[in-house]
Amino acid sequence: MSKKSDFDEVVVETEEVLESQPVSKDTVLPYSIEWSEHVLDHLTDGELKEGNPTVDGLRRVTEEVFGDILSSTSHIYSHDVGRGICTLKHTLQIRKHGTGDIITVDGCVDVNRGNIPHPFNQHLVATADTRAEGKAIRRALKIRVVTAEEMQNSDEDDILAAEENITDQQILAINQMCKRLDVNLEVAVKATCAGVASIRGVSNLQGRNLLASLAQYQRDVSLIPKDSIGYNPNWRETFDSGGKK
Repeated sequence: MSKKSDFDEVVVETEEVLESQPVSKDTVLPYSIEWSEHVLDHLTDGELKEGNPTVDGLRRVTEEVFGDILSSTSHIYSHDVGRGICTLKHTLQIRKHGTGDIITVDGCVDVNRGNIPHPFNQHLVATADTRAEGKAIRRALKIRVVTAEEMQNSDEDDILAAEENITDQQILAINQMCKRLDVNLEVAVKATCAGVASIRGVSNLQGRNLLASLAQYQRDVSLIPKDSIGYNPNWRETFDSGGKK
């Protein structure tokens, strides 16, 4: 992946703290372990690309499970056509369901024409705007995912990905795809990555390839191997070493 700039880490978040409201014990809250998966469960299949949520999908789900988007604006910090770079900030203001708290969240991104595939590299401002909005939304939701639009990178990134470990975001995406397709996650992973004892032993690039295979299954379920059918929700107990290979 391309190196992040200082702008990429800028987050501004303000909250009006109101009196807390009683919460049902069955409610999944933003700070709970299940929250990210809960948000993804509300997306339609068309709002997921290889397990990653689209910005359009997250925008819709935000208003369904989190709060009303009061404003959504962008500010271009720099745009150099000759050098093919753009830095942009997207700001969201959201009124949270239940409490009425109003939060403001910023997402900033840098895009470089050389790191973006065609045809998106011909539309730097639009690409930066979509990515920045996606970053602002996922920061507001506090979810451990990367949007489909943020995953649009050049083939050169595959070289680095082959040396990197699988990420928590990829694992979450793989789990979401397997759940929707009724595929046994452990069987699917071992079929692609022979010899791994834990999903943490999979490389970043192998994780991408597995997501691509699952996306193909989503387009044609007849391609799913019979021995892979049957999602096991308890797969983490035996196939997740918790960060240890």
